[in-house]
Amino acid sequence: MKAMTCALGVMLAVATWSTPAAALQLTFNDVASAGNPFVALVETSGYRLSGASLRTIDSPGNTFVNDGSPVYLAQNPAGPIGGVTLQRIDGGPFDLYEFSAAGLFAPGAGSPNSTLVAVLGLQAGGAGLSALYDLASTTGFVQFPVPAGWENLEFVTFAGIFSASAAGGLALDDIGVGLGPTVPEPATLALVLTTLVGLGALALRRRLS
Repeated sequence: MKAMTCALGVMLAVATWSTPAAALQLTFNDVASAGNPFVALVETSGYRLSGASLRTIDSPGNTFVNDGSPVYLAQNPAGPIGGVTLQRIDGGPFDLYEFSAAGLFAPGAGSPNSTLVAVLGLQAGGAGLSALYDLASTTGFVQFPVPAGWENLEFVTFAGIFSASAAGGLALDDIGVGLGPTVPEPATLALVLTTLVGLGALALRRRLS
């Protein structure tokens, strides 16, 4: 009986403990884009990105930075610092591991590039996170790791900064995310409940015999 109780405990633990889902990288290569348009939002792989000055870049040419990617996202400099906000479409929590960023405009294009990118996150429960990355020393995309602990996030905002009062052109690609904790599937819960009933019946039969 002790062995069966132990087995049941293991099954319940497997069914109820949340486990981290596999990480994935948002490359935006599946996003439809033609002519570097301004867009209200972008949805890919279960995530939504939005921003007041968001655009997709599919034809860098001589104007925009080129990382060899079919499509990447951009914050076009416009007015005060805004940003590109990342959330899961279903509203669930997620983890952030890394991202790739650069100044949006190719050298000599004449528009202000971001010298910094601020990353701001809000965790479920209300805790805020922030990190700052230097873009001034590079003219191309750089992959930036995010410090450990950027987990259980409700949203993350990437903000390109040209000066203390103005946004800069920011190119954004290859965002590494995790889907956050998973919950037991209905079939798993049904299996646990069926096993619980069976073990209870077996224990009762032994007591009566």
